[in-house]
Amino acid sequence: MKYQIGQWLTYQPDSSECQIVEASDFWEMLHYQVWMPSKQSMVVADESQLVPLDQAQKLEKEPDRLLYLASATKLAQILEQATKGEELLSPIQSNLVPLPHQIAALRKVLSTPVTRFLLADEVGLGKTIEAGMVMKELKLRGVAKRILVVVPKGLATQWDAEMRHHFNEQFQIVNGEDISSLDRLFASDGGAWKVFDQVLVSLDSIKPLVRRRGWSKERIDEYNRTRLGNLLKATWDLVIIDEAHRIGGSTEQVARHKLGKALAEVAPNILLLSATPHQGKSDAFFRLLNILDSHAFPELNAVTKERVQQYLVRTEKRHALNDKGLPLFQPRTTRLHPVSWGVEYDRHRELYEAVSSYVRFGYNKALKNKKPHVGFLMVLLQRLVTSSTLAIKTTLERRLEVLKKIQEEEQDAGFLYDVEELEELDGEQQQEVLIESSGAMFNEITTVESLLELATRCLHEREDAKVVELRNMIAQLERQEHDPS
Repeated sequence: MKYQIGQWLTYQPDSSECQIVEASDFWEMLHYQVWMPSKQSMVVADESQLVPLDQAQKLEKEPDRLLYLASATKLAQILEQATKGEELLSPIQSNLVPLPHQIAALRKVLSTPVTRFLLADEVGLGKTIEAGMVMKELKLRGVAKRILVVVPKGLATQWDAEMRHHFNEQFQIVNGEDISSLDRLFASDGGAWKVFDQVLVSLDSIKPLVRRRGWSKERIDEYNRTRLGNLLKATWDLVIIDEAHRIGGSTEQVARHKLGKALAEVAPNILLLSATPHQGKSDAFFRLLNILDSHAFPELNAVTKERVQQYLVRTEKRHALNDKGLPLFQPRTTRLHPVSWGVEYDRHRELYEAVSSYVRFGYNKALKNKKPHVGFLMVLLQRLVTSSTLAIKTTLERRLEVLKKIQEEEQDAGFLYDVEELEELDGEQQQEVLIESSGAMFNEITTVESLLELATRCLHEREDAKVVELRNMIAQLERQEHDPS
C-alpha cells in the first residue's frame, strides 16, 4: 500500500498518530518521513510500521500478529535482496537509514572472506556507523561474537552511546585503572577480558609501558607480559581501532604500534578507522597497512595504489550523496579575514608581545640544552596566545601550579616521554604532558605570574578583538539573510 503526502496514519511502534510529509524510494525500499505531533519530531518509517487510523484500533488488539507481519515484511525484503546478491542484514537490524556510501562500504568490506580493512572516510561521513554496521553484520552471520573496540581516551562513552542507540549493542567500558582489580575479581573466569564479550577500552590504557618513574626494567617487562598477554589470550573475533593513525608510530618500536601489531596477529577480523591515515608520512602509513596484512605489505615498496585499494574504504565529502543522489554537503569556501588591534587593544598587544618574548627565551634555551619537549611547550603557548586570552590564561594558571609544586619538592618531575611518543598524543594530552613535565627555567615563576596578571587584566577590560569581529560578521550575515537586497 502506498500512502499519500499529508495522509494521517498510526505509527505502530508506539501507537502514535502521524502525518506523511515525504515519501522516498531508495535501495528499492519505500520509506516515509512522518511528523509525530506527540513528540514534536520527524521519524523515518517503512510501510510495515504504518497503518490507517481506522485500522489502528483493530490492529492494536493483535500485537503478536503485528509483530509477525512486520517480521515477514522485513524477511521478504531480505529475500528479495538476496536474489540480487545484495543480502545485507545489518541495515534493517539497525535504528538508522544508512547513506549510500555507507552501504557501499559495507558491501566492499563483506566482499572478502576475512574482514581486514582501513575505513578512511573524511571527517563527518560516519566511520563509526560503518564500523557498527560491519560489526552487526558479522554478528548476524555468526562470524563475530567477541569484539574489542580500542579508542582514544575520552571517546569510549561516545562509542558506547552510538552502539546502543544505532545498533542496540551493549559494550562494557573497561578503564585502565580498573583492569588489575577486574583481573583479580574474575580470576577464576580467566580475568577481565574473558568475562565480557564486547569491550570498549582506551588505547593508552592497554599499550605496553616503555618507562615509569620508580619502576625497574624487570618490573615493566613483567607488567607488559601480564597485561598485554591476558588481552591477547582472550581470543577476539573482531578488533576495531579508532583513530588508527596513532598506531602507525614513528618507528616499529613505539608502544602503540606494538599493541596494534599484536592485536592484528591474534584477531582474524580487524577494522582500522582514520580520516587521516597517511598524514604525509609514508613510513607510518606503511606500518598501518602492514598491520592489516603483513604478507601483502612486507616492505615500503609494496605500497602501491592498486594494492592499497584492496584494503581501503574511503569517501570524500565532495563525492558523498544523500538517498536522493544529491550532494550530502554544500560547497564551502574559506577566506582569510584580518582582525586589527585598535588603540583600545593596547594591553592585548602587550600580552601578545610579552608571551612571545617568554616563548623565544624558552625555545632558544630548550635548543641549547637539547630539551625538545620544552621547545614543544613554548610553541604551544605561542599558539594559545594567538587563539584567545582565556586560553593562554588557563594554561598559564596550570603551568604556575606545576612550577610551584616543583619548587616545593625542590626537584623537577622529569620528562617520561620520547619526542616520538609526544607527537602521537592528541592536542589536549600533549598540552597536559608538556605543562606537567617540562622543567622550570630560571626565574620562570616570576615571569609566569607577571604574564598571568596581564592576561587577567586583559580579560577584565574587554573582549578579544576576534570575538567582537566574529559577532559582527554573524550579525551582518543574519541581516543579509533576512534582507537580501
